[in-house]
Amino acid sequence: MTAKADQLGANRFVALDARGQKSFVHKVNGQWQREETLEPQRPSPSAPPEKTAPEAAPSQASARLDAQAEREALVARLEAALTDRYIIKRAPVTVGELSIGLTEYRFRGDTSRVAFTESTFRLATDTNSPSVARSMVDVAEARNWQALRVTGAEDFRRMVWLEAAARGVKTLGYEPNLADQERLKVERELRQTNRIEPAREAGAAHGNSAADKPAGRGSGGRKTVLAAIEAILVANRVPETRREAIMAAAAEKLAQRIREGQVPKVKLYDKNAPSQRPVVAPAQEQQRTRERSAPAR
Repeated sequence: MTAKADQLGANRFVALDARGQKSFVHKVNGQWQREETLEPQRPSPSAPPEKTAPEAAPSQASARLDAQAEREALVARLEAALTDRYIIKRAPVTVGELSIGLTEYRFRGDTSRVAFTESTFRLATDTNSPSVARSMVDVAEARNWQALRVTGAEDFRRMVWLEAAARGVKTLGYEPNLADQERLKVERELRQTNRIEPAREAGAAHGNSAADKPAGRGSGGRKTVLAAIEAILVANRVPETRREAIMAAAAEKLAQRIREGQVPKVKLYDKNAPSQRPVVAPAQEQQRTRERSAPAR
């Protein structure tokens, strides 16, 4: 082997012994020298097996189960809310979880009217109602649509974008303006139900903060205030774009006041109700008589 290596001009080659173990033979200063054979270390039969770190599979499986349970709870809440608001007429044919045909969502107050329809790949409506737009986003979220493409009237597209964006769902087909972005910020703030705030009253330590207490007789909370503001804006014929910007600013201001412990109150009056003021008879004016002195003669 060394002669063949010299013939080939090699400086190193690998040799195999009778047990099949490999060793390197190097040529150093014209002399061939064999390296020491390194035998692979074999575990002793009596030695206990090495302990390996637990695999991450069980934790990942647990996380998947938790996510699946949370998803099922969300779908159950959405379907329960839809059932409360509408009479649902399911599609006549289903293949597994896929429905073939149209599913109709009819108003409970007027079952002859269809709020919107659901097909395999589309939801459709002929109304611009905010509640209908919200319900359609509920159906899309229940079906786990990761992104929405909206078409139709600008008001409808704006409402769907606002509702979907507040839930973190991407929407294509509407470009929000600055007022829309401000309103989205307010909506996200109002939907953050998990909060920690300083207690401003003694009753707040028991979970009865000023914002949680019901308003007194003749007064309303945040929704009543916003409804009153919107009614005034509509009565004054404020343009819709300007009206939405004002409503967004008002909602943000009210949310800030509620966080500071200042509960808004709006007194409600019924014009047709009889007056509760005591009736006071008008005082009769006393006529003063002037005594004229007789003319001196």
